[in-house]
Amino acid sequence: MADIFKDVLGIEGVHGVLFLTEEGVLSVSQFTTDYQSDEEKIKGVDWSSMVGELSGIAEAEIMFDEGRFYIRKTNSGYLMVILEDHAPVSMVRLNCEVLLPVLDKQKAGKGISQLLRKKIF
Repeated sequence: MADIFKDVLGIEGVHGVLFLTEEGVLSVSQFTTDYQSDEEKIKGVDWSSMVGELSGIAEAEIMFDEGRFYIRKTNSGYLMVILEDHAPVSMVRLNCEVLLPVLDKQKAGKGISQLLRKKIF
């Protein structure tokens, strides 16, 4: 699943991509090579309260002093992109639009394939 974030991570100013479930559990995280150390910090964060506040929001951009988050709701959770101030959010938005069907298909297909593997093989 992490390979699908390659295009988003290739955009200048993007530090990382997170995928959170609807319960706020970090499902996948991938960072650029310069920010690999941040990946360990992210794993220790409790995202459930943030996901609770995002209830009903389809798309958001949260700005901070030294960066921002672009958040997009999917059928199975939230896609969160960590950006620098100068990162082109239009490119990030476009790449996330392309990712939405892929994320939803992988989430739906994953359950069936795992069920078949466990029962048949």
